[in-house]
Amino acid sequence: MKERIYRIRAGIPHTIALLSDLHGKDGRDALEILRRRRPSLIAVTGDLFLGYKTKEGDDLADLQPAVLPFIRGCAELAPTYISLGNHEWTASPADYQALKSAGAVLLDNEWARDQETGLLMGGLTSAMVMDYRRFRRKHAPDIPYPDDKRHIDGLILHPSTRWLRAFEEQEGYKILLCHHPEYWSLRTPMLKDHPIDLVLSGHAHGGQIRLFGRGLYSPGQGILPRYTGGVFRGPHGSLVISRGLSNTAPRPIPRLFNPREVVMIDLH
Repeated sequence: MKERIYRIRAGIPHTIALLSDLHGKDGRDALEILRRRRPSLIAVTGDLFLGYKTKEGDDLADLQPAVLPFIRGCAELAPTYISLGNHEWTASPADYQALKSAGAVLLDNEWARDQETGLLMGGLTSAMVMDYRRFRRKHAPDIPYPDDKRHIDGLILHPSTRWLRAFEEQEGYKILLCHHPEYWSLRTPMLKDHPIDLVLSGHAHGGQIRLFGRGLYSPGQGILPRYTGGVFRGPHGSLVISRGLSNTAPRPIPRLFNPREVVMIDLH
């Protein structure tokens, strides 16, 4: 596990921990870094769980028991905010409640002002979660959701963004948790064009295998993806991407030259 530090000029002195893509694994090594660094706030940008169609209808928190202790450990250290990634498409209302009961604030296409720091925190839910919800409203529970067809690079699903305007109109420093880095400038909603100070993402897994400083593949971006980790600047703010906390490939593909990481963002 690697600790990676980025500095963002913000006019406010806070340290934000960015975590992503736990995928149901043990997060105790990440918690050790957080205990040492004591961030002002912890942002978890989705894919806490590993959700496939074989798990549809089950409570993921019961099937993946390492997740809730990890979130509980985060919440004991600092205010912890969670957005929903594509693997949360099978998460149940009971899973959502369990995350809240563990001490986290779940931001499901909504925003909140952190009482300790005054920072505005928003959470943009993955388009796959939204597509699943639309599917379930139209079809009976016994009809399986065709995630094998939807969870591919060639199919463009769109997140729900109506709530973003109200978030953007608020006074203060705005941080948006958004699992998908491709939403920054490759796909709608093109977040780099929105008046948001800081967008936090994961999902790309660092490109899984990194050669000559570049990842080879990312879901949502394909071969030689651009947004796999690091800091990217836009006209209104910045994007910071985590390479993730676990090996998130569905098959046993190793992470080569691509260590798991906890990202610390020093606002200064």
